[in-house]
Amino acid sequence: MKKFMKWMPISMMILGSMFMFAACSDDNEPTTPEEPGTETPGAKVSIQLGYESIEVEAAGGSAEVTYTLKNAGTNPKISGTSDQDWITDIQAADGKVTMSVAANTETADRTAKVTLTYSDDEKNAASAELTVTQGAKAEEKFTITIPGESGSTWIPFEIQPKDQSAQYFLNIRPAEEMEGFVSDEALFNSDMSTYQQLADQYGMSLNDVLIATNALVSGPMEDYLFTKLSPSTEYCIYCYGVENGKLVAPVSKVNAATTAAAPVDNQITIDVTNKIASSVAFTVKVTTFDAYALAIFDGSASDAEIESALMGEDVSIYAGNQQLSLNTALEVGKEYAIAAIGRAGNTATTGLVVERFTVERGQVITDLTMDLTSLAFDGDKLAEHLGEPSIAGYPILFNNIETNGIYTATYPFAKGELSELKAMFDSMYPGESEETFYMFIFSQVADYCSYNKQSLWMMNEQGSYEVLCMATDEAQENYKFGISAIDVVESNYSPVEEIDKYLPSSSSKVLLKNAGKFSMSEYASKMKEYMDKKSAYSLKVSLEGISKIKSMKK
Repeated sequence: MKKFMKWMPISMMILGSMFMFAACSDDNEPTTPEEPGTETPGAKVSIQLGYESIEVEAAGGSAEVTYTLKNAGTNPKISGTSDQDWITDIQAADGKVTMSVAANTETADRTAKVTLTYSDDEKNAASAELTVTQGAKAEEKFTITIPGESGSTWIPFEIQPKDQSAQYFLNIRPAEEMEGFVSDEALFNSDMSTYQQLADQYGMSLNDVLIATNALVSGPMEDYLFTKLSPSTEYCIYCYGVENGKLVAPVSKVNAATTAAAPVDNQITIDVTNKIASSVAFTVKVTTFDAYALAIFDGSASDAEIESALMGEDVSIYAGNQQLSLNTALEVGKEYAIAAIGRAGNTATTGLVVERFTVERGQVITDLTMDLTSLAFDGDKLAEHLGEPSIAGYPILFNNIETNGIYTATYPFAKGELSELKAMFDSMYPGESEETFYMFIFSQVADYCSYNKQSLWMMNEQGSYEVLCMATDEAQENYKFGISAIDVVESNYSPVEEIDKYLPSSSSKVLLKNAGKFSMSEYASKMKEYMDKKSAYSLKVSLEGISKIKSMKK
């Protein structure tokens, strides 16, 4: 079975050209043209270059050098030629000579001679030579190959790193977009912009964010695909080495194009595995990795209306088999439809598949219970004990929830932070219940919560924390909240064997939002927005608000 990479484009685009102005090189030797007005009438015409030699980078692009004419005649003209075909489009006008320089794909420097020839109406002649030296391409640390034919929405690729232990960042962009980056550093900065924003927001280093979000890979990648691409489009697949949040190896890249949109033999089947209102879950099985549009609809919608919506704007696109749960509750007793259709750009590539179902009420537990345990560990020792090297170097907060509820959610706060938020809430909404406050908090940190009953948290620093926890029944009609206080400090670290009493065979590792980074003014605004829109205290939202599908099941 092929593996596929989800392309999450980073849309920051740097406009510009890969220009290398050789006059900036310290190694270039300038000549000294005569002062204007010192020409001797009737004397020999000459071309004097600002530099006799220039250097350009391996990436190529455009280069230029200045010139002056001595004793020029009427209607002077300058043409240019090169003894190497990697220099083209030589133009001379208004005191500047410009030329296009192709990229050097070899691992050795190369040199060319550019000859400028002068002529005028008096049949004077002159010439000058410019030496152009281009640096060698840096040795690539990764070999990217396209092992087979592409589809209209996917491209196969393989990567073989020279150093099997090297960590690298992998991405794909339209080839046209890649032309806007003037250097490897510019591409690196663009790719890292989103991760740097996370680092700034959470008070973490860029390297810590890259590790915590699994943005770096290592080792060879064989039989992989980039999916959900646009048809009839040339793309550039690229990667580069990253170490300690720094670019440490040049960009390796290869171009490949998707084919035109056309019907595909992708057999799509949908199976609703859970019809409980609070946790509708379904699986999608496919026979190819061609892209398809997927959405949930009101059951009263006709097949024609559903197909039109799936081929419209702002619809989620998937590829490969999926196991999904809705992140919102649906209405008990109401009919809905989950539908999919193969799609390449604006072209339907398969027939419409629709699965209709009626939502059921889940189990109601009126006497919810919740017992909380929080422990602190030395990350290095726990990493060795669990065989999880990614958590080394961090203080670790472990949280365990024992409950008769079905679902849980967990998020840690710096000590005192919750009480500060609660005081602000009470001042704005006196008399509102504590449950409403906690529901608001979870609505704001939902993307960063752990929804497992056991969770590991990689803390940015030692300190005192309060772990806010929630348990709910299957019907999501009853909730229970609790707070566990814990000092994540060396003097309070537990023996690593203590975790074996609670931890199953696997656990979640969650990126911690750095405590103490909340803006009270920002939360006041969000609090008002939440209170203005809320109806009851559930997580229910309208179908129109369903934009993401994610699992909340253990």
